Amino acid sequence: MADAKALIAAQNQKFMACFKANDMKGLANLFTEDGKIMPPGSDTRHGREGVQHVLSSYRMALGVTTLKLKSEEVGPMGSDVMYDRGIYTSNSEDGTVADAGKYVLIFKKVGGVWFIYIDIFNKSKA
Repeated sequence: MADAKALIAAQNQKFMACFKANDMKGLANLFTEDGKIMPPGSDTRHGREGVQHVLSSYRMALGVTTLKLKSEEVGPMGSDVMYDRGIYTSNSEDGTVADAGKYVLIFKKVGGVWFIYIDIFNKSKA
């Protein structure tokens, strides 16, 4: 379990760094080629292109520049799949909270490398 927590923490650091750098292509490449993202109030988007579109739109629509992921629960779902359940906070350039909510990430090992396979997130308050 400690290995899973360390792996998830490292993946989340990459996610947050790409988001902060506005590197949406790099962010999308953290997902499997057939990855899925399930944003609030919208249909599921498929593939890295769909992921890139959703996260770019999220960043622009809310004017956010940073995103913080905080894992609350991490666990295996077999030898090649694990999950991360937690909370997120996104901030605008001046540091104000633009959005906060909860998420579940499902990670899948492909070719010996861990990628995000499914990302679902939603706001804590309407």
